Amino acid sequence: MSDDRWGPTLYVHKLRYDRSPVFRWQARVLEQTPEHILLAGRFGAPRRDLGYVVLERGDLFLEWYYFGRWYNIFQVYSARGALKGWYCNIGQPPERVDGDVRYVDLALDVFVHPDGRYLVLDEDEFVLLKASVLRPEDAARAEAGLAELRALIEAGRLPSRPFDPEEAAQAPLPPPRPSAPDPPPPAADGHVADPSPGG
Repeated sequence: MSDDRWGPTLYVHKLRYDRSPVFRWQARVLEQTPEHILLAGRFGAPRRDLGYVVLERGDLFLEWYYFGRWYNIFQVYSARGALKGWYCNIGQPPERVDGDVRYVDLALDVFVHPDGRYLVLDEDEFVLLKASVLRPEDAARAEAGLAELRALIEAGRLPSRPFDPEEAAQAPLPPPRPSAPDPPPPAADGHVADPSPGG
């Protein structure tokens, strides 16, 4: 089959509020409009039990980044196509820089189970960020983004795309690691790295 149906690969760069890098991962472009870009990446770290979901190497992340919204949404499937849920990050709208996607993470996260139940995560980290470095207008936009995201969840309107094995096979998978990493230390802003395809 020709590769013409698949978009290019790029890097996603997750940044702290001071725009220093947290980490990056590779993903493949599935769709792009003036409003959003949809990427596919795969989880590259060893098995990670977060308490509310278990992530395993090869899990597929379908990643929606909205150019005018203060959040992004990752739909997570197992490598065999079982829906694990949605992991949502509150952050500044993404930027395209040299072909890549960059976004500033603002600590707040939401995990949504397949049955619609959801958890708001890392609220204590957001309080610390808000008290220490966030500009008031950015804190207000982050809180408005969380409210908008919760409204989408409660209305059952999160973006969703059926699992496609061929599409999943085109999502970049990082090389295996020799052993499970230690838990990531808190960053300078107090934020511990959340799950992303790069692990």
